[in-house]
Amino acid sequence: MKSARQAQPETGVSTLAEVARLACVSPATVSRAFNTPQLLSSKTLQRVNAAAETLRYLPDGLARSLRRNRSMVIGAVMPALRHAYFASTVEGLQSAIARRGYTLLLATSDFDEKAELAAVRSMIRQGVDGFVLVGTQHDPALLPLLRDRGKPFIITWSYDSVLASVGFDHRRAIQPVVNHLLDLGHRDIVAIMAFLNVSDRERERLAGIEDAFAQRGMSFRPDRVIYAGGSGLQDGRNALRAARARVPSATAVVCANDLLAAGALMECSASGLSVPRDFSITGYGDLDIAAAMNPPITTVKTPANDMGRLAAECLLARLSGEATLDHIELATELIVRGSTGPATLHPLKETNHEQQPASR
Repeated sequence: MKSARQAQPETGVSTLAEVARLACVSPATVSRAFNTPQLLSSKTLQRVNAAAETLRYLPDGLARSLRRNRSMVIGAVMPALRHAYFASTVEGLQSAIARRGYTLLLATSDFDEKAELAAVRSMIRQGVDGFVLVGTQHDPALLPLLRDRGKPFIITWSYDSVLASVGFDHRRAIQPVVNHLLDLGHRDIVAIMAFLNVSDRERERLAGIEDAFAQRGMSFRPDRVIYAGGSGLQDGRNALRAARARVPSATAVVCANDLLAAGALMECSASGLSVPRDFSITGYGDLDIAAAMNPPITTVKTPANDMGRLAAECLLARLSGEATLDHIELATELIVRGSTGPATLHPLKETNHEQQPASR
């Protein structure tokens, strides 16, 4: 057999037939390796890929797209990638579509519906085959645009019984956190939220907090909601400071995500509050930082990576005309760690801040 250096053409562009000869397979097998790799054994696929790399062969993507009437590109618009929640979803998405020979085209909207719509329009112009989106809150023109253009899409991070979706019920997911605090004796609880006005997921979490209180015959008052103005560590510190100023009797906080919770924990440390002896803190998402803090943060584990993988598999199945589920609801899990403990009487406890019974 020729060595890699000998087999590599000195001039010109290598052809599919040359790859087939070097890999000792038929040209049809080489074609399948680049178009439907899942149909080949791993051994055959490795041999074809090795030959293609040796010959510096690249399939003609434009010609292949014209034959298939597809671009072999999936578009995804995420609210942000600066935090690991959505980045993990992208990793799951990317790995799944790559196995089927697709490429991922990615954009971020920074929680701006108009920016999301502009990104989708741009991707449609580039011939993207289908879309992965986040949540159910979008510009009113977005979903009609996708339907009019015949572009299949799937929603992630929110479960929806009408729209094709892979997600979970945020309202139900956060209730175990609140019940955990209530079981520990906490009644003066505040909530720190980041994007209530632009995130259907956060609004559902807040509704879940209210539900958990109502199930115990209590109400969660609107003045106990602190708006962080962002979702980073410093936002969590600032919000916890504001929460203590507004509700000095509070003994626990429910944070909309783990970064806010980590920031709140830092603020407690800087203020001389011992966690969980003086104050309990919970997060949401189970990022690495939640387990790394001292004490580690009680949180809700969300299936971010699996969500991306399953969304890709469902979308690609629809593009191929295969039978697939359009609505997949994933499970979440309460992770109890050292940041929560029994409620104790806060040094600044004021009886007039106690939760009021729910009106009947």
